[in-house]
Amino acid sequence: MEMRNEIRKLARIEEGPYPFFSLYLNTRWDSEQQRERIRLFAKNQLKKGFDQLKGKEDWQKTYPEDQKQIERFVEGLVRRSYDEGVDGIAIFSCSAANTFLTYPSIMPFENEFFLFSLPVLRPLVRLSSQYQDTLAVMVETDSAKLFEISLEGLLAEFSIESYVPGRHDQGGWAQMRYQRHIRDHMNKHHKEVSEQLTELFDTGKWKRVVLIGQDRTLANFKSFLPERVKQQITDTFSMDFSEERSRVLRRIFERLFQREKEEVSRQIEELKERTPQRGRAAFGLDGTLEALNKGQIQTLYLLTSFSLPGGICSRCSSLVLIHSPAHPSASCSFCKGNTRDINLGEEMMRSVLRQDGEVKWVEENHTLKENDGVGASLRFRSSRSPSIKGE
Repeated sequence: MEMRNEIRKLARIEEGPYPFFSLYLNTRWDSEQQRERIRLFAKNQLKKGFDQLKGKEDWQKTYPEDQKQIERFVEGLVRRSYDEGVDGIAIFSCSAANTFLTYPSIMPFENEFFLFSLPVLRPLVRLSSQYQDTLAVMVETDSAKLFEISLEGLLAEFSIESYVPGRHDQGGWAQMRYQRHIRDHMNKHHKEVSEQLTELFDTGKWKRVVLIGQDRTLANFKSFLPERVKQQITDTFSMDFSEERSRVLRRIFERLFQREKEEVSRQIEELKERTPQRGRAAFGLDGTLEALNKGQIQTLYLLTSFSLPGGICSRCSSLVLIHSPAHPSASCSFCKGNTRDINLGEEMMRSVLRQDGEVKWVEENHTLKENDGVGASLRFRSSRSPSIKGE
């Protein structure tokens, strides 16, 4: 399962007359009490959801079936009927559309429940945008472990063992020959590991490479890697080879998260610098919404604090900003069609995903903060003169 493809499928679901349940759970538990709290959270949220459906008879009719499916699945999680190797789970259910989907995550979600006419994707997109499919390799002089990692968890693990002779007590020429003999064995081992890593990398699935080991060992190993693999090395660090797998994976993801934050900040600053010259970027709501409605956005950047009311046109599906809740826009500024209220951030994200763009939710960024909390890189030059606040 490729998570980004799954997210795009969810984004393309058409709005219907029945409720869509979205439940996100933190399943990084280490006690029975934590498991019970998750079960009670799901049960209580589902009960509250039904209590809020007064006047929605169609939703009330289908609600019990979804409620039953979700509670049954959560009960299975709590009772260890499903995979224990994940720290988060996203559940989407709409019984009227015969839809029940679950997505595991190697990183935990915050516990959240949403009841809407479409799946609420923000927590899933936010987490998936922070991690890329990664190949990680732990290397020693005579052993190696290869990990294929995605947001869903550990997809595969390989161990490679080679014989490298131990220490030799003789001195002089004999010792030198023996050390050379050891280096030859280590080089043979590192060459074999590098070939397996490169073969996996060349499938095209993996976006990042992480190397784990002692500095001297990694320096020797990297000498056998082709340049195309070296260019995708995101991180290197040291960790005990005998460390538990779960701790290794958690350390990898924590460091990848930090690297991704740094990379996103760099991308935004690069956009800011090139905007006045090339125009292939937009900052602020007006410019970003115009580019989105024209299908120009390649990558949308949104602050996690972004929360503004908006409207969507029932005729052309364009998104518009409602400048004041007291005086909402009554018609679409493009085709003059009627609009209905929406969560602007959620719909901007959904629209970009439907156009095969990327969405990155950003916790903190000075440039975005000064520009309505939003910006975008564009597929082609904007027709309007770009402007950036805070210049």
